[in-house]
Amino acid sequence: MNESFKELLQINRGHFRLESGLHGDVWFDLELAFIRPTLLRPFTDRLAGLLEEYDLAIVCGALVGGAFVAYSIAERLGIHFVYTERHVTALDGTKFEVSYRLPQSVRSAVAGRRIGIIDDVINAGSAVTKTYRELKQHGADPVVIASILTVGDIARGQLSEEYLPIVALEHLESNLWKPSDCPLCKSGTPIVDPYCEERQ
Repeated sequence: MNESFKELLQINRGHFRLESGLHGDVWFDLELAFIRPTLLRPFTDRLAGLLEEYDLAIVCGALVGGAFVAYSIAERLGIHFVYTERHVTALDGTKFEVSYRLPQSVRSAVAGRRIGIIDDVINAGSAVTKTYRELKQHGADPVVIASILTVGDIARGQLSEEYLPIVALEHLESNLWKPSDCPLCKSGTPIVDPYCEERQ
């Protein structure tokens, strides 16, 4: 039995451009954590237990990993489940905008409901904050953010101060920088776009 969620992950160290626009030195191949659902179940069960006090009607996770975790939690708590999908809009040749949207068929179902926003791992928090905004746009009442693992200082500080309380099982230290402040850029370390399908 894995005592730590990090044991299920492929943790890559390097120079990464994140969806938020920030640069970081850690990236996870999260797909490996979902190959054997029985290994993930103890972590989703523990996270579900921590969420019982919030009296949630619905949990919402961003596809893909956050939705898998949210579905398991909904099943454990006997509540509803919805998800958001990642949409990328090109602004010009080098810039893009990312949003997370609810499927149209469930937008009316979230109005006025207490919702937990779920992720597998929160680093810069782009997926959960954009999911939060999408839920609020459709009249939902998000009350908590939950994740199996948080990474770096943003999730434990800025996100909980500006958005919602955060519940997590584990934490991993890492660094995030604005591009203009990134020491890896200044040292000439090659940058990797982890969202690129051609990444090896």
